[in-house]
Amino acid sequence: MNRKSHITLVNGIETSALTIADRGLAYGDGLFETMRVVAGKIPLLKFHLERFERGVHCLKLGPPKTLRREFKRAVDQVLTQLADDTLTDNALVKIMVTRGCGGYGYLPPDKADCTFVCQVFNLPEYPSEYSNKGIQVKIIQHRLPSHPALAGVKHLNRLDQVLASQELNGEQEGLMFDQNNHLIEGIKSNVLVFEGRQVLTPSLENCGVQGTLRQYLVEHAKALGFEIKVGKVDEDRLKAADGVSMINSVFGLWPVLNIRDSDGGHQKFERHNQCKIIQQFLSKQLGFKFFS
Repeated sequence: MNRKSHITLVNGIETSALTIADRGLAYGDGLFETMRVVAGKIPLLKFHLERFERGVHCLKLGPPKTLRREFKRAVDQVLTQLADDTLTDNALVKIMVTRGCGGYGYLPPDKADCTFVCQVFNLPEYPSEYSNKGIQVKIIQHRLPSHPALAGVKHLNRLDQVLASQELNGEQEGLMFDQNNHLIEGIKSNVLVFEGRQVLTPSLENCGVQGTLRQYLVEHAKALGFEIKVGKVDEDRLKAADGVSMINSVFGLWPVLNIRDSDGGHQKFERHNQCKIIQQFLSKQLGFKFFS
């Protein structure tokens, strides 16, 4: 995220200063959430809070419900400031929560003094054809390691995604597999695979990030008229699918038109009918703007 921020707060104070002893910088010891603002509200806030609370429990940053309240307080503060600056319709809020300072080497202190860093950016301006016609994606050679203890959590260590992004050559996204050659996610998104009337999203029990939009769609699938199942998807099953799409809480849904292998081979897809159904639902329920 290299765009200039409109607002930067550290523990509620407007500053960009952060001590070099912070464990988030030293070890990636913390969590983050990136949240889209629509009309002064964060439509998926409930799901961001739930994932953050699970991450707090996983990393043992402190009492999960207490830190959830502090996170919500930080969100309320930055939304109030957004309203004052009339930036409520085109904003992206990123909140990083680190363990703070202390401890001996990797060993954290007995009680964390967490640092809350809040930043506000403009929403990314993606071309409308990404959601309308679709995107090109690439199968990434770098494999995600199996790590069940951290599976689903959005922690600060994103080195796998840093390595994966360097493999892209003009594609809008990459598809990441695990060590057993099972599809897990995109570099910055989750995946939906369409097989006839069935919609499948890869299992994240061993690695990957449980996206908030993915969770929202799984929980609201009945309103769409079909079930979204969680299962294992290898490369053969992926390429045999009727359609594929990428989803995240910032851009919504992008159909996949073309998947490129590392050896240059291509697999083409048509925009699946269920993509439009999901986009219409997301537009109505969460305020996404799609063009058709």
